[in-house]
Amino acid sequence: MSYVYMKALEKKAEKYDKGINYLTLGRIPKIKIYISDNLVHKNEHVLDIGMGTGTFAILCANKGAIVTGIDYSEKMLEVARKNIKQEELTENIHIIKMPVIELDEHFSDKSFDKITAILSFSEFYQEEQDFCLKQINKILKDDGEFILVDEVKPKKIWKKIVYFFVRIPIVIITYFKSQLTTKYLKNIEKRLENHNFSLIEEKYYLLDTLKLFRLKKMT
Repeated sequence: MSYVYMKALEKKAEKYDKGINYLTLGRIPKIKIYISDNLVHKNEHVLDIGMGTGTFAILCANKGAIVTGIDYSEKMLEVARKNIKQEELTENIHIIKMPVIELDEHFSDKSFDKITAILSFSEFYQEEQDFCLKQINKILKDDGEFILVDEVKPKKIWKKIVYFFVRIPIVIITYFKSQLTTKYLKNIEKRLENHNFSLIEEKYYLLDTLKLFRLKKMT
């Protein structure tokens, strides 16, 4: 994750969840519940990239999954530890403070059943994204799944117009309330394919500005 963005996060960790809810009109909590209820199963090993305040890790652990969460913001991880302790899930969720470029140094090949990145991937530089995709392919089990949720640019003209007149004001209001913002992923479909991922399922939200990618490794 970029240095500038990480420093911004450290100043507003307590506001993060509220800011994301504003920014996505409440969609992100529902998406997290959808993933944990339908795509994550008991005893699976889950890696949550950019775990933030730990809300998704908690949902997965409550389903019986064994969760590893990574983030590089100590302020975020402080909030995550507090939330996890309150839920009495400290034995079920392992937290590691690390940048995404160290994935290959911390995890063995084919060690996770599910790897998730929810509204964190777009905050990496593109070079970091590509490195991350390469490493995810290595540390994901052959029958595992990579679940990516992030902001994308709508393709239809009328949705782009609505995006400008509706989405942009929401982004501005959110920034003033929480100093939080996001950016969309560029050419992500092609880059996922280049890194040997194929699409199992996709879901769009917020006039196609938010997308869930459910992916598997190509064989």
